Amino acid sequence: MSFDKLKGKMTEAHVSQAKMSEYLGITVQSLNAKLNGRTQFTLEEAVKITDFLMLNDPIDIFFRPSVPKMQRNKPDKTQT
Repeated sequence: MSFDKLKGKMTEAHVSQAKMSEYLGITVQSLNAKLNGRTQFTLEEAVKITDFLMLNDPIDIFFRPSVPKMQRNKPDKTQT
């Protein structure tokens, strides 16, 4: 998850943690823990945030695109 991107989107939309936590029905402390990676957002919260901030590409924020090491392209040692 990209916490910095989510925080940036909140800043762009002028949405405070207090306002977002009220919308989600959680405490500011709970939201802060989620924004700082100490706890995880639920799927329902991710959907609500997407709607509230009108995010075009929530996948980019809520899911970290990664490829396991074993699936990454390895340079072909025969081509030098």
